[in-house]
Amino acid sequence: EKLQALRSAMAWVLFAWTVLPCGAGLVLLLSSGRRAPMWAAGQVLSTPVMMGRFQFSIASVMTGLCLVMTTLSYSSLQRSELRAAVSANPDHDQLMRDVFCQGRNLYVSLLGLSLWAVAWRLKALYDTKRLTPPPQSGTVGARGGSGGSGHTRWLCIVLGCLCVLVADIPVCRINYNLQLAMYVTPKKMTLMATSATRCEGITRSIAQGECAQFCTEVLGLAEERDAALRWARDWHLLGRVAAEIFDRSRGVQQGVERIDELFAKRSCLEVLRSVDKSNMLVNWACKGVAAVSLLGAFTAFANVYVEADQEGNAKRD
Repeated sequence: EKLQALRSAMAWVLFAWTVLPCGAGLVLLLSSGRRAPMWAAGQVLSTPVMMGRFQFSIASVMTGLCLVMTTLSYSSLQRSELRAAVSANPDHDQLMRDVFCQGRNLYVSLLGLSLWAVAWRLKALYDTKRLTPPPQSGTVGARGGSGGSGHTRWLCIVLGCLCVLVADIPVCRINYNLQLAMYVTPKKMTLMATSATRCEGITRSIAQGECAQFCTEVLGLAEERDAALRWARDWHLLGRVAAEIFDRSRGVQQGVERIDELFAKRSCLEVLRSVDKSNMLVNWACKGVAAVSLLGAFTAFANVYVEADQEGNAKRD
C-alpha cells in the first residue's frame, strides 16, 4: 500500500516538474514577440509523435494527456468527497487527506491543460501568420493562404465530436481501473499480508472468529469494487451503455446478487484474490483507443481554427 502511494505521489511530482514548466516555457517563448524564440517554440511543438501509422504533434499529445488527467482527477475528487461525507467512518481523517490530494491533483492537471492548450493555440496562430514578430524596417510581412471552406470546418467539428464520443468508452474503463487502484487494491494487499494465510479455503458461510472478520472485510472490498464500477459507469454515458452490452453478452449481472453468488461459490480468499482482477490486454487496448480518439478529436478541432485563420488571412489580402 505504501509503495503504491509512493508511486502515485512520484507520478504527480514528475507531472508538476516536467509538464507544467515545459508548457509555461513554450507559452512564454511564443508570446515573446521575438523571431528566434517563437521559431524555436514552433519547432518544439511541431515535433511528431508516432502511434503506429498515426502521427500527432507533441502539443496535441500533451493537451490530450492533461485533459484525461483532469477528467480522472475530477472524478476521483468527487468520489473522495462522497466517501468523506460519511462522518461516522473511522478513517475520516485519511479520507479528508484523500480529498485534499485529489483536489491538488485536479488543479495541477487543470493548470497543465491550460498551459498546453494555450501553447497549442499560439502555435496554430504562428503557423498561419496571425501571430508574428514585428516586421523589420523596410520589409512588409507577407500574408497568404487559401480560403477555408465552411463545409470542411463543419466536417472537422462532426469528426471531432464523434472521436470524443468514441473516447468515452475506453475512458470509462480507465476511470474504473483508477478507482480500483485507489480504493480496492491497497486494502486487498493489506489483507493478503495479514490474514489471508490463516483463512485458506474458508467460505463466508462457515467462517468463525478471525476468519469471520476476514470475510466481512473481503465483503466490504467486493462492495467497494461494485461501487467503483457503478461510479465509473455513471460518469460515462456511452461507456455505461457499452459495458452493459458487454455484460449481457457474457450473461453477467453486476450488483449485490453477483457478490452473493461469488461468496456462495468461492472461499473468501479466492474472492479477495480476484476483487481487483482486470484484463490487462483489454486495459492496454482501451488506453490506445482513448489516446488515438482524443488526439483525433483535438486534431479535428484544431483544423477548424486553422481553416478560420486562413480564411481571415485571405479576406484581409
